Formats: sequence, C-alpha cells, structure tokens
Amino acid sequence: MKRLKTCMIWCLCLCLLPWGQAKAQYATSVTITDITNATVKKNMEQSASQLLTEFNNSFSDGKTPSLQIKGLDNHGKGSILTMWEMAPFRCIETEIIERGYPTPNGYQIRNIPLFLKGLPEDEAYKEIAINFDKNGHIYDIFFALATHEVYAILNSENNEVKDLRSRQVILDFVENFRTAYNRKDIHFLEQIYSNEALIITGRVVRTKPTADNYMRGLSQEKIEYQIKTKQEYISALRKTFQNNERINIIFEDIEVARHPRYDEIYGVTLKQGWNSSTYSDVGYIFLMIDFRDENNPLIHVRTWQPEKYNGRDISKDEIFHLGSFDEIIN
Repeated sequence: MKRLKTCMIWCLCLCLLPWGQAKAQYATSVTITDITNATVKKNMEQSASQLLTEFNNSFSDGKTPSLQIKGLDNHGKGSILTMWEMAPFRCIETEIIERGYPTPNGYQIRNIPLFLKGLPEDEAYKEIAINFDKNGHIYDIFFALATHEVYAILNSENNEVKDLRSRQVILDFVENFRTAYNRKDIHFLEQIYSNEALIITGRVVRTKPTADNYMRGLSQEKIEYQIKTKQEYISALRKTFQNNERINIIFEDIEVARHPRYDEIYGVTLKQGWNSSTYSDVGYIFLMIDFRDENNPLIHVRTWQPEKYNGRDISKDEIFHLGSFDEIIN
C-alpha cells in the first residue's frame, strides 16, 4: 500500500513538470547485493536498470518496449511482451536495492514493484522477479508471489521439504505457472502438462428442490466434478484466453509436500483467486509435479475444488492431496 501511494504521488508530480524534466524521472537505477563476482554483479545491475527504465519510458510514450538488452533472446522478449500486452507497466521506484539470489540457472532478484495500467486498484500493483543467466544477463521476468508466500516455501520450519534448493525450484515453478495464466501463455502450459495428465475440474451446482429438503432446511448445492484429458483442458483454456481481455490469478495459502516414495515428486496445494473479464471464483488447486527432469518439470495431476459450498468452507480433509492419487506415478 505504501508503494502504491508513492506511485500515485509520483504520477501527480510528473504531470506538473515540464516534459524535459519529467523525462529524467523515468530512470530506475538498480543496485544488487550479495553477488561476489564483480563482472556478473555489474551485468545484472546494468541490464536490470536498462530494462526497468525502458518500461518506464515506453509506458510514458505509449509505445511497446524494444527490449534491445544484451543476452535477452527472442523467447524472453516474447514472454515479456505478452505480459506488456495484457497491461503496460512501469516501475514505481527510481532506486532499487535488492539482494541477488543464486538459482539453478543463474541468479534472481525479487520485490521489483510495478504499476499496471488500466487494471482495478486492487490488481494494479504487482511485484516481479527478474531471472539472470550465469553471466548476469536477463533471460526472463515473472509476476512474483506475495512475500509471505515466498517465506512459507523457502524458510518456514513447518515446510515438509527440507532441502533449500528443492524449495527454490518449486517456488520458481509455481511463480512461472501462475504467470503463464496471467499472460495467457498457452504454449508454456501445453509443455508443462504431461500428455497423460489427470485434470479434474469442479463446479457448484444447485439440485432440484424437493419438499423434503425444504422441510429439513437443507442446501440445494453440490459439487459436480469432471475429468478432462490434457487435450480437452488445453482446448477449453485456449478459448478462455481468447474470450477474456485480461486474466488475473492470485495464489495464497501454499503448502508443499514431498511424495513419500519418490523424492522428485511433489504435491502443491494452494488457494487460487481467478479474476477475468467474464468470470471470477475462488477455489483450491492441487498439483502433482514431477521434477525428475528438473529443466522440464511436468504436471501429472491438476484439480480444482470450490472454496465454499453448502454455505460452509470446504474442510482441509476434503481437499485433494498426494495420497488421493497414489497410483498415478509409475
């Protein structure tokens, strides 16, 4: 909220300045700590500053960023521009100092505040993480989870996954998974669902009222589940993306569990808020993710259940988990 207020004040100041003076305010300078290699650190700081400054100037000029940044390939540019097409954005800070974290593919910085144009106030503020390769060059960005959710995955003593590197890999996957829906990246989603994926969708339906139900005061709601193949799910998702100008996905209450017999198989349970141009809901998502090929993880199971039905919150015991699909892995 503090950063959002800062953003509003900053915008007002820009409107009052002559164009030449305002233009200089669009630069964002990035300083990165905890990176011991001086060359890598310099590359990270220069490319991050260049990227955020270009976002700011493109936002102001009403143009699409050119993204002529060293090390950023066409795939990375395409991913960023897909996010830009959803809603142009700019950084709301002129100076950023953040810690650099090692990742399996290089490095990462987090907590980069953005303001997204044209979204409702409660959706306009987001934070991104920036991924760098081992030389310190940017190769992708994605919308980051809330800080407390990141802490729950990386640092919580109650986390069943004790290995820090495994936690980092899972965090990276979950954040990229969410960002893929936000930027309607159907190609990424096609890749991460296994060809034999079990996908269960649900909806709350009202049953036909009966005299007995009226007399007993019972609710007329029940959950109706459907099992879909990967092809059916992706086809329906492609239509959803086409029919919605914007999609905003929020993940909360994330829990991670390791499979009791397969060390590289994890179950992730989370509460998802889905807000799009045509539809909104809140429900629980369960994912069974296979990290045996760490560079190409696969989702074997995805389920959705409503947060509430029959006038009550769904209980934790009713939410799908690893034990619900013990025979899936072979």
